[in-house]
Amino acid sequence: MCSTRANRVIVSPFFLFPGRHWHQDIPSLTAEAAKEHPGVSYVITAPLGLHGLLVDVVNDRIKHCLKHVAGDEAECAVCAGTGKCRVYQLGEA
Repeated sequence: MCSTRANRVIVSPFFLFPGRHWHQDIPSLTAEAAKEHPGVSYVITAPLGLHGLLVDVVNDRIKHCLKHVAGDEAECAVCAGTGKCRVYQLGEA
């Protein structure tokens, strides 16, 4: 956790909204890990929520996948090379 002698750890969960993991699990696990590093503080950031840039990210992914379905783009970076792209799933017979 602190191999470079950090004095503070930032825990930034990749969640849209607060839920059980954010309210209970992450604070509990973080506090437990912090016991092994006295003198190191930690901060758990808020979920991403409805940040305006998330709309742009989702819109970019939709546009890319639509171009992929039309044959004008390769698979996205998430699916590339995995053989698990699901954009055709509903259109297949």
